Amino acid sequence: MNKGLAGDHKRVSFDLRYNCESSDTHNIREQVFSLLDKNPLLTPKPLCKLLGLQYEKHGKYVANLRTQWKYHHRNEHGSKCSLHGWRGWCFVPVGLDRAGALGVGWVQSKARNRWLLWRDRLGRLQWFETGRVNLYVRRPANLGRAYQLVCDGFSFTGLITDIKVLEQVLSTIRFKGAHYVFRMGQRLPRLTVDLFARSNGVIVKVGDRSHPDCVELLVSYPDWAERSERLLNEVGGFLQRLFDLGGGVQQNGRLQDYVS
Repeated sequence: MNKGLAGDHKRVSFDLRYNCESSDTHNIREQVFSLLDKNPLLTPKPLCKLLGLQYEKHGKYVANLRTQWKYHHRNEHGSKCSLHGWRGWCFVPVGLDRAGALGVGWVQSKARNRWLLWRDRLGRLQWFETGRVNLYVRRPANLGRAYQLVCDGFSFTGLITDIKVLEQVLSTIRFKGAHYVFRMGQRLPRLTVDLFARSNGVIVKVGDRSHPDCVELLVSYPDWAERSERLLNEVGGFLQRLFDLGGGVQQNGRLQDYVS
C-alpha cells in the first residue's frame, strides 16, 4: 500500500515537472502564488485551468499550494493599524475666564453659540459656554496626546492653575469617535458601508480616494447613546440628592439593601 502511494506521488511530481517545463516557467509554486496575488478568490479548479493542469490529477496539490499561499508570511498583515484621528469631549468649570482666554491663544468663532477655538500641533479644542469642550486629536492619536492637548489649552495658558481642578477636567474626557486605517498593500475596489452608522456609529470604507489600498473604519459614539448617558447621570444625581436629604433608610447603622 505504501509503495503504491509513493509511486503515485512520484508520478504526480513527474507530471508537474513536465507541465512546468512545457510552459515558460520554472516553478509551479511560483505560478500559483502569482495568480493568487492577482486574484485571491481563485479556487483550485480555476487555477488548474489557468495553468493547463488536469484537475483530477493535480487538484489536491494545487489546493495545498493555495493553503501555503494563505499562510505565507508576506500575506499576513496582522493587526497593524494606524489611528488617524481621535475625537472626544470633556467639561471645564463654567466660571473660567473666557474673555481672558482670547489674549492667550484662543480665538472667538463667528458661530451663534460663541464657542472658542484652540489649535496647535496636537489638534484643536472647541470650548462652549456650557463648559463642554470638544477635542480633535491629530494622528498619531492616543489618550496621552488628548491629555496634553487639554493641558496646552487650559493649564499652560493660565486659565486653570489648580492641579486638582485640572485633574477633575482630565477625568471627564470621554471618547466620541476615531478613524482607524488598516493598510492592505494593494489597491482595493471602492466601497462604503454605512448601514450601521446611526445605530452603532460604524462606517466601513474600502478603496477610498484618500487611502486606495486601505480598509478604513470610522467609529463614533452615537448621539442617542450620549444623550441617554447624560440623562441617566442626571436622574442618578437627582435621586442621590433626594437620598441625602432624606438621610437614607438605615438599619443597625448600615444602609438597608433592597436587592434580594
